[in-house]
Amino acid sequence: MNYMERAIESSIRHIKSTAASDPATLGMLRENAVLAILGTFRVSSKSVIQQHLGLRREAVNKLINRMKKKQLIVVHPSFANTDNGYILLTSHGIREAEFLLNRELHMRSDASRVNERNLIHDLSVQLVVLNLAKHQKISGFASEADLAVMLEHRANDPRLVDTVVVDAITGCKIAIEMETSNAKNKSNADLRKRILQKYLQELESNDGLYEFVFMYSHRQRFLTQIEKAHSRIFASNQSSFSETQQRLLSTSIKFKATECDLIYELMFNSKRQLGDDKSEVIQKDEFLKQLAELEKLAKNTQDRVVEIRLDGFREAGKVLGLLN
Repeated sequence: MNYMERAIESSIRHIKSTAASDPATLGMLRENAVLAILGTFRVSSKSVIQQHLGLRREAVNKLINRMKKKQLIVVHPSFANTDNGYILLTSHGIREAEFLLNRELHMRSDASRVNERNLIHDLSVQLVVLNLAKHQKISGFASEADLAVMLEHRANDPRLVDTVVVDAITGCKIAIEMETSNAKNKSNADLRKRILQKYLQELESNDGLYEFVFMYSHRQRFLTQIEKAHSRIFASNQSSFSETQQRLLSTSIKFKATECDLIYELMFNSKRQLGDDKSEVIQKDEFLKQLAELEKLAKNTQDRVVEIRLDGFREAGKVLGLLN
């Protein structure tokens, strides 16, 4: 079993186990979840942990402070994300995470190793993967850091992707790729062609690291631009891809626009109030659900009282910023 396989095998076990009847056990399970997240991804944030564990912000703050007192984690201030800070394991926390995950993590508690320019990108990847795990859509995953260890820390290795996950139903390995910048999307066909060649190398191989590529972003237009760029490359008279290769790439690369709002709301929306009992994205989802029910009731009953209530509900949504 190689390092990637060991990472996949141990990745889900502790991040999902957060239900317990007594407070002491529940607290321990939440701490283990944070240790497992940080041990796998190397860095995290309060917003990611809050979303994954489904906690109020106050509960997240208490959890993080408790772990800081135990000298398991350290929080570094930063202007690179909406939390204005990121979380790392201490040396003691690394040892605890290694024991929990039953593998050597090949990491050090060193803030200088965190590239803050990539912080939002890395946290967005983490958000997507943890959301897939939370909804039981994957049975395991290996982070980019895990892949780098397996590939002997070759930073320019073309096999590196943001994460590899295992589909819970089919068992297929899927590469997760995150686009948080427009730099590689428009007017850069050569770079996009090299990225396609990188994917093709794994997709054509019998023992490739993944069988599909799922692309995510906080902006749907980024995904649309990439899809159009691929079409232009394939349609070019000078395309280096055969028809078979084009079909393979087209059917294997999936654009996942459904997560755009979640990623934007938690990672990019600087106006989001971190102290609310629930994150704004959860409030908005609940608001839209209730709005749809009221609209259906008003249409079916044509009751004037219901219509007045619906108008008031819409106005409240506009005031709260939940409705345009």
